[in-house]
Amino acid sequence: MTKVKIRLMSTSRSDVERLRRHFLKAHPQAILGKPRQGSNPKYEGKQKWFVYGDYEFGKVRRRRGE
Repeated sequence: MTKVKIRLMSTSRSDVERLRRHFLKAHPQAILGKPRQGSNPKYEGKQKWFVYGDYEFGKVRRRRGE
C-alpha cells in the first residue's frame, strides 16, 4: 500500500503533543514520533515544534511501548 508522510508543526510543544494524541486515536494507521524542536540557526529564538511520521492506508500498525 501507499505511505503518506506527515508533519505536524506548531509554536508550542503542548499543542503539537495534543494534536499528536488526538490524531493517533482517530487514525490507528499512523505512526508519529515524539515532538522535537527545530534546529535551524536561521530561526534562532523562534523555533517551532515538529512531529514527523507516516500513514499507511488500510493497515493498523503497532506502536512500540503501547
